[in-house]
This record gives sequence, structure tokens and C-alpha cells, in this order.
Amino acid sequence: MIITKITSGLGNQLFQYAVAKSLSLNRNTPLFFDLSYYHSAYETDTARNFKLHHFNIDYKVLNTSPLVYFSKATKLFPNRTFKPFFSLLKEKHFHYDAEIVRCSSVCITLEGFWQSEKYFAGSTEAIRSELTFKSIANTKAEHYKHEINKAVNAVSIHVRRGDYVSHPQFSKSFGFIGLDYYDKAVEHLKSKIENPTFFVFSDDKEWVKKHFSSNDHYVFVEIEGEDSDVTELQLMSLCKHHIIANSSFSWWGAWLNNHKNKMVISPKSWYKNKPDWNTKDLIPASWVTL
Repeated sequence: MIITKITSGLGNQLFQYAVAKSLSLNRNTPLFFDLSYYHSAYETDTARNFKLHHFNIDYKVLNTSPLVYFSKATKLFPNRTFKPFFSLLKEKHFHYDAEIVRCSSVCITLEGFWQSEKYFAGSTEAIRSELTFKSIANTKAEHYKHEINKAVNAVSIHVRRGDYVSHPQFSKSFGFIGLDYYDKAVEHLKSKIENPTFFVFSDDKEWVKKHFSSNDHYVFVEIEGEDSDVTELQLMSLCKHHIIANSSFSWWGAWLNNHKNKMVISPKSWYKNKPDWNTKDLIPASWVTL
């Protein structure tokens, strides 16, 4: 069995799912989600909710299965590992770790963020088939979907501010990527495609309306509600091209677009002050970094 500890926001949840799903497919073994993270509040984290139930994913929740006792039994062993029966795999560094996909224990528990397509490159077709959205039950969302579909070249722009500006830790680690990046990315895409319509997604809607006011065709997406992030991700994935932030959320918005000729622009510097974090495996080779 494969157990993945699901934590944090939607983008991170998708990475944690994808690596575990690939392992479960390769080993023909069930996939379990450990959702204990969402049972508590954390002073150092932005409050998040579990969102993967909005996708057509095949999984079981660990706490509802009798196999939970096998997982709990690993607490009796050093580092919760007793090969070849149990292995606890904790993310050791930010870049791809081949040891993860080589692990052959009967029960594998994953703890980390696993932000690289390389962890699930061999299972992309199956993962894409599961990462389909259950519905858009929102009048505004249907309007934006219609606008995206009728645009000659719909381009999503994701501007992450929120806790990247206000949170004492995240503002130092990530930080707002800056307007210069977006100006360069917009100009780059305008030189490559005709008649782009830019659909702007942001957690700071008033700010983007003020700072993205130019002669270019911008549509500011405004979705409200508890699951607005899921709806926005779906709308983002319907666009033909993407300008993403230094955020796993818009990374997935771009990845879920299966258009063969899509262009994705990504910031070259993902972190603000993490010089030891190697991000070489984060951005797919076909994407452009600026």
C-alpha cells in the first residue's frame, strides 16, 4: 500500500497525490490519503482545506481502513522504517530524488511536497484521466469558461500575493515575484501568438486591476465561494497558454492544460532567499523561464 500525507494548499496536494498515484500504479497496490494535517490549526501555516475530493481520484482515506494499524505499527521501529515491509520516505531536498521511485517496501509512507514532474512522468496519462474536475456549478464560472473558449488565444496569468506579501515567513521565502516579470512574460507571449486575451487570476483582485491597466486585453476573473480555488484552477487549465507565478497552484493550472502547442512562462527564480534549494527539476523542459 502507498500512503501519502496530504498537506497545505491545492497545488501541494496535487503534487503529493501525483507521486503517490504513480507509485501505486507501478506497484499495483492501493493508494491511501493521510488527512490528519487538516485536523489541526498551525500558527506558521496559512489555513487550508482538503480539496482533492473535487477530482475524479481513486483513493481511500487512511483513517477509515483497517490497514491503518499496519501504518501505526511502524512507530515501533527507528525512523518508522522496517524494510522490506515498511518505509517512511521523507523529502530530503527540493530536487528529484530517484530513491523514491526505487523503493520496494510493501507499505510506503510519503511525507513531503515532491514538486517535480519527474516523480510521475511515467504515469501522466493515468493521472490526467483522474485529475478531471467533477463540475462547474457556478454561473460566473460558466461565463468565464465561455469567454475562454471563444478567445483566439486565451492566456492565464496568475498573480500570487496574499500570504506571499503578508505572511512573515512566506514573504521572505517566496515573496511577490514582481511586476517586471509579468511585463516581460506578456511581451514574450505577444511576440509569439496572435490576438491574446489575458485572463488574470489572483488572490488580490483589486491590486491586479490597478496594476494591469494597459491597452492589452485583460479579463479579471472573479470567483467567490469556499471552493473558488478549485473553480479558478479549472478555468486556468482551459486556457491555451499560461504565465504562472512562483506557485504550485498555477504550476498545476498550466500542467493540466493538455494542449500540445501550449506555451508556459515561469519565473526563473522560484524562491526569494533559499540559495540551497535546487529547483532544476521543478519546471518542465518545454516551459520558458524568465
